[in-house]
Amino acid sequence: MTAPSEAGNGLPATTRSRAVPAALFLATSLLALTAGLPQAQVETAGRVQLAQAERIAFDIPAQPLSSALTSFGRQSGLQVTMDTAIAQGLTSQPLKGSMAPSEALDCLLAGSGLTWLQLDAKTIELRQPQRSGDGALQLSPVRVEGARSADPGKSEGTGSYTIGSSSSATKLDLSIRETPQSVTVMTRQRLDDQGLNEMKDALNQAVGLTLVESGALGTDGNQVYSRGFVLSNFQVNGIPRSTVYGFNDEIADLATYDRVEIVRGSTGLLNGVGDPSASVNLVRKRPTAHFQGYVEGQVGSWDHYRGETDISGPLVENGKLRGRFVTAYQDSDSFIDRLEMDKRVAYGTLEADLSEDTLLTVGLEYQKHNSDQASRGGFPLLYADGTPTDFSRSINSAANWAYFMHDNLTAFGSLEHRFGDGWKVELDIENSWREYDGLLGYGVRGSLNRDGTGMGIWPGRWNSDLEQTSIGVDLSGPYELLGRRHELMVGASGYHAHRKGQDYPLWYLDDYDPSIPNYFTWNGEIAQPALEPTGWSEEKERQYGVYAATRLRPTDALSVILGSRLAKWEQESRSFPDSGASSATKRAENGVLVPYAGIVYDLTDIWSVYASYTSIFKPQSQKNSAGLTLDPLEGNAYEAGVKAEFYNGLLNASFAVFKIEQDNLAVIDPGQFAPDGSQAYRAAQGTTSKGFEVEMNGELMPGWQIGGGYSRAVPEDANGTRLTTNIPKDSFKLFSTYRLPGEWRDLTVGGNLRWQGDAYSQISGAEFRQDDFTIVDLMLRYQLTDNVSAALNLNNIFDEAYLTDLAYYGYWGEPRNAMLSIRATW
Repeated sequence: MTAPSEAGNGLPATTRSRAVPAALFLATSLLALTAGLPQAQVETAGRVQLAQAERIAFDIPAQPLSSALTSFGRQSGLQVTMDTAIAQGLTSQPLKGSMAPSEALDCLLAGSGLTWLQLDAKTIELRQPQRSGDGALQLSPVRVEGARSADPGKSEGTGSYTIGSSSSATKLDLSIRETPQSVTVMTRQRLDDQGLNEMKDALNQAVGLTLVESGALGTDGNQVYSRGFVLSNFQVNGIPRSTVYGFNDEIADLATYDRVEIVRGSTGLLNGVGDPSASVNLVRKRPTAHFQGYVEGQVGSWDHYRGETDISGPLVENGKLRGRFVTAYQDSDSFIDRLEMDKRVAYGTLEADLSEDTLLTVGLEYQKHNSDQASRGGFPLLYADGTPTDFSRSINSAANWAYFMHDNLTAFGSLEHRFGDGWKVELDIENSWREYDGLLGYGVRGSLNRDGTGMGIWPGRWNSDLEQTSIGVDLSGPYELLGRRHELMVGASGYHAHRKGQDYPLWYLDDYDPSIPNYFTWNGEIAQPALEPTGWSEEKERQYGVYAATRLRPTDALSVILGSRLAKWEQESRSFPDSGASSATKRAENGVLVPYAGIVYDLTDIWSVYASYTSIFKPQSQKNSAGLTLDPLEGNAYEAGVKAEFYNGLLNASFAVFKIEQDNLAVIDPGQFAPDGSQAYRAAQGTTSKGFEVEMNGELMPGWQIGGGYSRAVPEDANGTRLTTNIPKDSFKLFSTYRLPGEWRDLTVGGNLRWQGDAYSQISGAEFRQDDFTIVDLMLRYQLTDNVSAALNLNNIFDEAYLTDLAYYGYWGEPRNAMLSIRATW
């Protein structure tokens, strides 16, 4: 395969060939599902159905109309959409009591001048009288984004920093307060407000997570830690990603996602592999029942340019077929010398109502990421004599020919059917084709002398094609037992992941001089090694599991969640060198039982206490100095705390304490290497991590959104010695925006504060320490017209110099920078 600069901008041949049948499948679905009822018939039938629907217990206090309609959508299960700018300044009437949804809507809208129209059984459209040019009274649609019945946690259009419900912890649709684990949601509104386009940036803003960035986008030099351990569990729409290298979504662009849900602690019930740190679930954007869209342009520091479009709505008159199409292109330099990055994103999805109770979804997602003159590491923190170095923040340790490329194509589909009395079954299928190619040449080899000598580059190349096929089926709904109503979820899932590719020389090359004559004056110029394939290798991973969970309600105030997963895991590796004998290894874990238990007790209508337990099981790929793979990570995770839900879920708060116990934790074995030249690890026994987290997300008062909190985690070995000292024990993060009232209602102001405690590392017997530091960001957005807004993000306004990695080599965090965004919506 050629480098990205030679391959052009299109799909690689292997990906293009697989994209054709997926595209044909989408086109066939579009043609086959265009029939339906005339719109007038649907509107009439829907209005009658809403008026005759069963009575619902509503409890919605007087508040801004947009927030009240969001609560109405959550409590009724109906889809309500809204452009919040149109409803600015309107306040709802209080609503409490049992009534039909039509009565509830009339009460909420009393005195607002708005009217409503039901388009189908699950979709409400509000309309606002307006005067035309000849003075005639017309009705224009007002859209207030609430919860879709197909996605009760939808965040887009709500303007909120929290969501109504999440299933990322147990696959039961529970509110944040009802979930007995710590959950953080980076909603669409918050992602847009902070200008967060990349996964790493979104995770870095989440409470309890720490980004260790030590390389350019697309390298494997970046890791995220939670509760003292590396985060490696990623899901998309609840479908787990393989642990095989290249399958996680840590570099994903966020243009195609509605939100990012983060569950801290082990989630083995759904992942099969219980990672003790956290799991990340990316939830894709869905088509909307109304036509909507936006186009956005961004320009920022270091020649950052980005364009993004998003178009969604019904594709046929009766609304039974809906589609959404998202594209994004980004090209940017960096504060790091010579580093250039670009990426392309395309996403298309269709939803079809096969019947009133059956929903079919199909889609394609494509992302390509390039980083040129890119380093996998930073720069030496210490001289050979143990004293600190003093490099500028623009230093780049990459050779001029080094690059990293990721090319990902995913086809997905789901079929959901709703039975009577709240039961539903959902089938999810996904196939992902990926390719990565990295030409390595980064100058962190050796020990730096004060005259600039002693350093060299680590050369090499890795390149592989990957494919993962995943399938899952879930059945959930309520049931009656002993006169009480409870909930049940049962399911089965599995995936098959396959990586194959040619092997190239790494690290130590014959007849090649990696030396850098003078590190202080080096500009990346060094001979490119001739890297010819030395053979090929492949790796396969299979995981299957069945799982179940029930939420028992012994009393109105008490919930008990019990669940378990029975998992089977296999991994097989084969290597076929051009010279020498082939080799194969196989590992398997059968009948692994992962239990889960949680309890939530409501102290009042607002406050709850909770506790949860789950076991930890995680196969590992690290090797010891003898070349043997470490045994799976095993242990237990405990969590307890207090949660509060204010203003009917518009504001969530929590306090959690946790304890994690583990055996076989992979810890770097200093100075030791495996036979293949990689870093050797040892299995540490009796490790623990203890800490606490305080968090608040949502609306403090009308127009005032807040998200953030404080976290502390201290991982230790069996002797009480602190582990991962390069990660701070304590951190505080807080982002908030406020939309001004009255004549200034078109202006929204915001600020972000991140404080991180001190950290240190031991490097060749010497200690390197970074003191605590604080980063401050500012944000302004102005509504130029009803449909056009401009936003300015000023980051690190005090130009704080800080390191994002100090484990072995240093890597600077971003200096002061700015980004201007212009968005037009319709």
